Amino acid sequence: MSIRMIKETDWDAIMQIQSDAYASHLHEDLTVLQSKLIASPTSCFVFIHADDSVLGYLLAHPWLGNQAPKLGEIVVIDTGYNEVYLHDLAISGDARGLGIASQLINHLITQMQGLGCQRLLLTAVQDSASFWQQYGFSSLEHIPVCPSYGQGAKLLVLTIQADS
Repeated sequence: MSIRMIKETDWDAIMQIQSDAYASHLHEDLTVLQSKLIASPTSCFVFIHADDSVLGYLLAHPWLGNQAPKLGEIVVIDTGYNEVYLHDLAISGDARGLGIASQLINHLITQMQGLGCQRLLLTAVQDSASFWQQYGFSSLEHIPVCPSYGQGAKLLVLTIQADS
């Protein structure tokens, strides 16, 4: 099992995992998800089984500021950033509990440290804030989250240190 960059043939599996992992109001169209990869191929990847089947995925992209992007909108990014928005992390139901999420998160952090990224932002949905807090994310309580993320969604941030 390993982590690799997303290939065109992975999108059917990614869409199925998204459908299984999230409530229907959080589902996004294929073109919206693909816009994350187009904006930042170095921060979007899949976790694959030895047979090359996709067990999980992580989509992240450059971002500026303390507001989460609106759900369902295509990402368009200007060059020059030092923050990344972790848009989506989902694991296949059959693969949950195998430590795949940890490996994907740590891979992203390592990648972003190497690029000099200073902060990772994300919106915790479906009561997942405590999961993210295990990785050092803290809540930005004073900043409202777009209602499209659903009730109880919280904006979280992780300050990371660049590689020296």
